[in-house]
Amino acid sequence: MSCGAIYKILGTDSANQKITLADKTTYKIASILRSEVGLYQTEDDYGTSYFYRGDVENNNVYFGGFYWKIVRMNGDGSIRLIYSGTTPDATGNNTAINNTTYQYSDRYPDPTYVGYMRGEDFALQPSSETTYSDIVAGTKYYFADNYTFDEKTKNFTLSGNIISEGKTFSEMNALGTEGFAKYPYTCRLTSSTGTCQVLVKVNSYVNETQVKAQYIAYSSTSLKATRTDDKDSNAKYFLDTWYETNIVGKTDSNGTLLTSYIVDGSFCNDRSFYYGNGYSLVPTTLYSGYKRLYADANKSATLKCSNASDKFSTTASRGNAKLKYPVALITADEVALAGGKYNMKNQDYYLRTNGYFWTMTPSNFDATLASAYVFSVYSSGELGVWSGVAHSRGVRAVINLRSDVLISQGDGTIENPYFLKIS
Repeated sequence: MSCGAIYKILGTDSANQKITLADKTTYKIASILRSEVGLYQTEDDYGTSYFYRGDVENNNVYFGGFYWKIVRMNGDGSIRLIYSGTTPDATGNNTAINNTTYQYSDRYPDPTYVGYMRGEDFALQPSSETTYSDIVAGTKYYFADNYTFDEKTKNFTLSGNIISEGKTFSEMNALGTEGFAKYPYTCRLTSSTGTCQVLVKVNSYVNETQVKAQYIAYSSTSLKATRTDDKDSNAKYFLDTWYETNIVGKTDSNGTLLTSYIVDGSFCNDRSFYYGNGYSLVPTTLYSGYKRLYADANKSATLKCSNASDKFSTTASRGNAKLKYPVALITADEVALAGGKYNMKNQDYYLRTNGYFWTMTPSNFDATLASAYVFSVYSSGELGVWSGVAHSRGVRAVINLRSDVLISQGDGTIENPYFLKIS
């Protein structure tokens, strides 16, 4: 099916070309996730949404000195755009405003870190027992009979009696009562003086890469604690900084403020889950996006946000009113509807850039590694499930244009993108 235009011409004068619904006969329901070029429909929280799919060529917009791609028309008539660079033919990292970790520069061992914003109501506490497997066979680590916790840095250090030289987990097991029974604590480091955010207390040996263990960590005390949303993710910080620098107070060629074009919208950071409890290090937490887009045999995607607290917005009428500016990230579901899928390279849809970039959809918190994961898009176009929040990915701004914005020129192609104005 050829791609129907998302614009309907309301008059012969180009000033009357308005972003609105086109002829509905050009749409069809997206019942299966294939990369067919076209404009499809599904429901979002506000009505029927029309979204682009596949290698479309007429969804390009020039706005505010930057190039954008139209992702979809929202159910309320507003138009969702994703940042695509400072040149029309940008690829890879040049389609992102920054390359950064989703959180900060280190590994973050708590489910709260899948949040676009998060809470940090933490306490020093042990976890339930789990099968720990973040072990490199043959690597010699240090073990101790005690530890210290630095209240300022929130890091652990081995203390008390420390084994005199590094040993593999297998070597420690071979020592019997002089092994884990005597020296159960490890930072899993090859130095006796290093620090860690999560301490591992070994209870029993399984094999050279697995043990039964408990985590001792400064971690969330409850599900509510992970969702107080009083701390920004790294991704949000960079988006807010970019928006403040490049959009706030800036005008178009007619002297109209760029912020006049943009409306508030709901950006879904879907932290609902179907396995685990969403806040503790053990057991593993599997989020709903993980189920829809990875675990289920029949993959599905949704533009509806199940939890009101996960609808990030600047106003209470649209969501949780936690955003400073009406800008966020694309969701993994929007990527899936556009043509992205786990374990499938797809070079033929408009969101593939030959670079990696973040979504704002949580994937899982893995108890075997004590690590949080958020969906990202790989350079191959594949929708990635296993992107740890300390990985570096591109950040691509997503905004929503008001429904009555007009087209002043262009046909939506890369060579001739839409230029916008307000009447």
